[in-house]
Amino acid sequence: MQLHQGSLQGQRGQRLVGQAEAELVLHEPSPNGLRARRAELVELVEAQLVQLRRFRSYDPVPEADLRRSCARNVARVVATLEQRDMLPADIEEDERASGQRRAVQGIPTDDVVKAYRAVISVLRDAFIEEASAAAADPWAVLAGTRILWDLTDRYSDVLVSARQQVDIDTARRDEQHRIAFLHRLLAGSLDPADLAAGGAVHGMLPDRDYWVLRGRHRLGDTHRLSRHLESRASSFRPLVAPFDNDVVAISTARPAPLEDAVIAVGGPARLGGIPHAFGEATRVLNVALRYRRAGVIDSSSLSVRVAVEQHDELGEQLSRRYLGPVTAHPGSAEILGTVQAYLRQHRSIGDTARSLSVHPNTIRYRLSRFHALTGADLSSTDTLVEVWWALEYASIRPGGG
Repeated sequence: MQLHQGSLQGQRGQRLVGQAEAELVLHEPSPNGLRARRAELVELVEAQLVQLRRFRSYDPVPEADLRRSCARNVARVVATLEQRDMLPADIEEDERASGQRRAVQGIPTDDVVKAYRAVISVLRDAFIEEASAAAADPWAVLAGTRILWDLTDRYSDVLVSARQQVDIDTARRDEQHRIAFLHRLLAGSLDPADLAAGGAVHGMLPDRDYWVLRGRHRLGDTHRLSRHLESRASSFRPLVAPFDNDVVAISTARPAPLEDAVIAVGGPARLGGIPHAFGEATRVLNVALRYRRAGVIDSSSLSVRVAVEQHDELGEQLSRRYLGPVTAHPGSAEILGTVQAYLRQHRSIGDTARSLSVHPNTIRYRLSRFHALTGADLSSTDTLVEVWWALEYASIRPGGG
């Protein structure tokens, strides 16, 4: 790194000169001068490589790659001392691009920053050494040194920022791959080879049972619901993704309830049975929403209500048979509400009266009115089931109670 007496100008700092990736200021261009500058560049690059080889994480990086970066560092120091922001046109890769490359190469961020500070330290020491040998103004040398310290801090931040951007981009791609795999897995569109390969990538074992979840947040907060389902992680990180207005997930653990959300559960199932379990979870969610249920719901908690939701034609027939005659008369809401409460209270007149805060005789009167209007005998098991079915269907049909 050759420095010429008189090239310092007040507080502007030193002008460093060198060959390749940096323009040189020569008093007398000559073949001998060019050879000297080439030798100087090689010496500065080699000094930087010595520092880089102290970091074992850099061992896989090709030497040609490192040499390009070292030559670029010389060019950056020259440009900075000459108060230029632009690197020479023949520089292939700036600091941000190098930071991204190191991230892809798997070099830890701490090592990248430490290595960069180490190699710039080599160039800073060379600047001070040559400035002192040239008997440069000490104040100018001090100013140049400060400039190089600032350069170290500034481009260390650039390297870290570049690494963070690569990490963000990588995480985004990984998440997109997870979502795509989850959607195809739930749809049953993966062939056996893709299922095995994708399952291995995402930590899913063929001989393990998985719960399939489909949930909806009543306030539309899918982000909160997604984080809630992800929080149930154990040794397996749940696969979670948006799906229409819902959130779907595959987990090894049953979920915990979440306020203002209904979470339908299908399974457990092995890898090959996940599409069927997803269909089950979807049916359960639809029924739970129509029944205005909340919390964690599975087919067993809904019991025969799943069938009520799925058989509209039967529901309509029973509704016309047992509810239609009542709705045509005054006080129908009280009569039907009493019948529904009577069934929920296991046909106990006293418990039904207490649940509705009325006298037991009021219950008896309303039940007799129901019998008179419909002819239904609630002591008959068959009739009891049909009336219950009609009431359940009425509660979930559009416009129903």
